[in-house]
Amino acid sequence: MLPAELQSLLNQIDACEVEAEHLIEDLDDEAVNWVPPSGGWSVAQCLSHLSLVNDFYLRGWPEAVADAARNGGGPFKGLRPTSMGRSFVWMMEPPYRMKGKAVKAATPGPRVARETLLDAYTRSHDVYRQLVRASAAVDVNRIVQPNAIATRVKIRLSTVLLIIPAHDRRHLWQAANVKALRRGL
Repeated sequence: MLPAELQSLLNQIDACEVEAEHLIEDLDDEAVNWVPPSGGWSVAQCLSHLSLVNDFYLRGWPEAVADAARNGGGPFKGLRPTSMGRSFVWMMEPPYRMKGKAVKAATPGPRVARETLLDAYTRSHDVYRQLVRASAAVDVNRIVQPNAIATRVKIRLSTVLLIIPAHDRRHLWQAANVKALRRGL
């Protein structure tokens, strides 16, 4: 059985996937790719960005956890990000407090086929789910790597585990706002 904090992360990802499904269930390809007149991303681009960034952001972490487990890097002692890590997670939660430009590897194309969106989004959580489960055997506060986006900044695994669902909620919120804006026109 997973520690409650880790099970909560899996539950949050499950909830994000349900929200994404509800978000696009009544949208056709044109509606899901509609971009607001003021600019920004479409619903499809928001979901595509999450798929891309989840894959990009988690690179190297499964290997780091496996190494820690082999070298006696356990047990799990809770999620304790640094104060900088907590701030970063907080900034990811909706509504966004700061806008930033997505890294090239996580920038969606101008148009994304609706029929591929949900599958790609849910598949982007496969590595995350495995990582959360594997984290039950290690101290996630002692496993540190360079941040995938700001490589000069070292980040704890505990922070990464908290960032993914927060970042997903941020862009699902953004996509819901785009959908509502389109409906209001």
